[in-house]
Amino acid sequence: MNHTRQDRRNSNFNNRKSPIDNHQSNLTRRRFLRGAGVSLALPLLQSIRPAFAKNNESPTPRRMLLISNNLGVLPKQFFPKTSGRDYELSPYLQDLAEFRNDFTVFSGLSHPDVDGGHSTENCFLTAARGPTKSGFRNTISLDQFAAERLGPVTRFSTLNLGVNIDKANRSLSWTRDGVLLPAEDSASALFRKMFIQGDPSAVKRQLHKLDERASILDTLL
Repeated sequence: MNHTRQDRRNSNFNNRKSPIDNHQSNLTRRRFLRGAGVSLALPLLQSIRPAFAKNNESPTPRRMLLISNNLGVLPKQFFPKTSGRDYELSPYLQDLAEFRNDFTVFSGLSHPDVDGGHSTENCFLTAARGPTKSGFRNTISLDQFAAERLGPVTRFSTLNLGVNIDKANRSLSWTRDGVLLPAEDSASALFRKMFIQGDPSAVKRQLHKLDERASILDTLL
């Protein structure tokens, strides 16, 4: 009797479908391929790459981030009073204490011949003299100089972003010929440039999701 009951239990157990099996039965080949097709159209995000894959990849390309704080900082509150590896953190840098081994503070990099109030923003990365003088012509900015050397190994050679900007007259990025490169101040436009890919119909679906404030990943399946 016990042997028969045990056989029945084993038989019932073997006939049961796991939750994974049930899920797989509902995932048709057409649906799977459609989802895979959309996902392949999206860039591979660094945060979801398998950890083991990093060992087989080439070294991460170098990148440069340049930020202009238009209102500036108080020099005495920003620059350390001492130098060397064990310098005393200034009040501003206290918030970055846990990263002190990852950054270096430089001083003496001001542009003495760049004056004119807010107009000097255009020369922040160029140091071109006399931005308010007649006949002023800017020159290549530091970010574009770096892009010429680092850009070929990155997906985007440069991304010029801004907030509350005058696109026609203000920018941190300038070409070798002194031509202004307009900054992008739209988060949705930046997202579209970086993440929305595929054929016209796929792009249209993804943009529709974006307009509805929904997750673009909802289009995967």
